[in-house]
Order: sequence, then C-alpha cells, then structure tokens
Amino acid sequence: MRTFIIKANEAHTRADFKLSDLPGTSGRIDVLCRFLNSAFLLSHGFRKNVRVWLLLYGPPNPPKAIRFEGPKLRVRLNPDERSTAKLIMRALKAGEGLREPGKEVEVYPGLYVSNRTFEDVVRLTLKGSALYYLHEEGRPVSEVSFPPNVAFVLGDHRGLSGEDEAFLNGIAERVSVGRKSYLASHVVAYVNIFLDSLENPP
Repeated sequence: MRTFIIKANEAHTRADFKLSDLPGTSGRIDVLCRFLNSAFLLSHGFRKNVRVWLLLYGPPNPPKAIRFEGPKLRVRLNPDERSTAKLIMRALKAGEGLREPGKEVEVYPGLYVSNRTFEDVVRLTLKGSALYYLHEEGRPVSEVSFPPNVAFVLGDHRGLSGEDEAFLNGIAERVSVGRKSYLASHVVAYVNIFLDSLENPP
C-alpha cells in the first residue's frame, strides 16, 4: 500500500467556498484536488493500492482529516477539479458535528472524515508503513530501497512548518525527487511512476 499525507495549511475546514472559484475562496483546495487526481488516476484506470490523507488546517474549525481509501473507494474521481472539490465539500459537511478527535465518519464507501491532527495521522500510519518526508534536501528516491508498504508526507504550496518538521525528525527519512520545489501534484505523480518502475522493471 502507498500512503500519501498532505498537510494543507490554509484549506477551509467548512464547506463555505465556491466551486467556481476554488483558488480564491477555499484556501487552495484546488491544490488538494490536483493532488488526489495525481495520486489515484491513470490514463485509463484507477490505482487501488493508494491511500490519501488530506489534512486541512484552515478556517474556521481545524483540523479536519479526509481519508480516501483506494481499495474501498466507490465514488468516481474525475480529472476535473470541480467534481473532486464536491467530494471534499461533502466530507466537510458530514464532519460538521464531529467532536471526538478519533471518531471517523464514513461519507461514502472508502471516503472518511475525522478531526484527527497531523500528528495523529502520522502516528497511525507508522503502525503499518515506513515513513518518508518528501523534501528538496532529502536523499534521492533512486537511492532508497523502499519496502512494500510506504507512506510519504509533504506540505502544500506553503510547505510544512518548523514544528511539523521537528515532529518528523527521527521517525521519517527525508527523500527527494529533485532539488527544485515542485508542485505537490507533480511530486506524487513522480513517486507513483518511480514505484511502478520498481514493481515492473524493464
């Protein structure tokens, strides 16, 4: 299983944004939509071996954790951002009444929402996967021997805070797809393609 965890520092935690203006009204949920599509979609298929955690930390009620579980997911992900944003909006509406941090609500089969924090999700992921932090200054992915169950943490366009990075020190190895700062959606696409090449060598 491949797990991708992205922390979105400004993404709205209430379904109060406009689908017609995601960049301007949602705290950049459009970034998360592109990330999801790159994590799951193939040209003519869908990756079942992927799990994605969207960790929303914007106003008004952070945090909100939205989990897309590839093997169980029954809702359709389309390439357009608007339809993907509708799924995020539906998850936020379903999570409005949540009070307990550990309680998770199933919105649709394979789509869940909770109030879990960044730290909660990382600790939960560590129970079954080797953890890597995608960072420009990390070890090149081509030099890493990845186990079957892997998890990758990365930030949105703002990156992770110093506090987040301090939390990851000692529990996540820094790995890199290059020395430049790339779009999160491009990074996850690259990682998927690289891991595919390991499973199906020429």
